[in-house]
Amino acid sequence: MKNIPTLSLLLIIFFAPYAEADNQTDYEKAMISMMFEEINKSVNENYDFKGVQFTDGKILELKMTDGLSFIITIQISTFIGAHNIIGIDQLKFKRELDGLKLVNYEHTPSEYKEEILRWYFNKTTQLKS
Repeated sequence: MKNIPTLSLLLIIFFAPYAEADNQTDYEKAMISMMFEEINKSVNENYDFKGVQFTDGKILELKMTDGLSFIITIQISTFIGAHNIIGIDQLKFKRELDGLKLVNYEHTPSEYKEEILRWYFNKTTQLKS
């Protein structure tokens, strides 16, 4: 019985580094959080179908161009349904005094994107019937 607290503590210490799934810094989390509306709008405008969401935001580049202006490139994983990854997208935004504007959007499809979309839309069509 005396070993249970010690064993529990050792397990917590051993597995604690693996408990956090992402490797984003607080700055990345804050910046992507502040940009959520623009990222979400850009994702919705890029796809011909509804239901695409994103996760795993990373800042790839941040370049200050003036006192309050900058160019930022972020990478996201896009998915549909229960986190069925359909690709990795890179979005480049430019921030100037009049706001944040999308400059470039690149989508790299996942290996199984077409299969995922066929399955997902077949499943949702069956549910509506």
